[in-house]
Amino acid sequence: MDCAFNVFKTIFVCKDKYFAAAVCASLSVVAFVYASQQTGEFAYVAIFLATFLGNYLPPKVLNYLDKDKLFVYEVTSQNLETGKAFADKLRSYNLQISTNVCFNHEQQKVIAFKVYSKSKTTSKLIEKNIPANFNYNITTPLYSHGI
Repeated sequence: MDCAFNVFKTIFVCKDKYFAAAVCASLSVVAFVYASQQTGEFAYVAIFLATFLGNYLPPKVLNYLDKDKLFVYEVTSQNLETGKAFADKLRSYNLQISTNVCFNHEQQKVIAFKVYSKSKTTSKLIEKNIPANFNYNITTPLYSHGI
């Protein structure tokens, strides 16, 4: 029983469900204490609360303190005209962008973009403006991780 709760805790932490992870960790400890024949309900409640707070609060604090990372959107337009319109639209938002004229697999001129985002709000703005028929990838450079 103790191990089952620990497995669920790990699954919930991986899915960023910190409340459920903390509850599972707390139930795991309570099951362990119960199995080891400790007496007194107060001991169960105190152990549950201590384990719950110890597993719930630290990930929340770390997520709150986590700084935004640099994301690079690599976008390729379908043709030259739509690419120019997209680049002008992004520049109107004062986003950092670099463009290159290149050829697609059908030997048509297209524009390849690199759009840089330093915050979650900027990322949402970029993703909202990328047309559905454009291809794009999102990358994170190594230097943004402190390496």
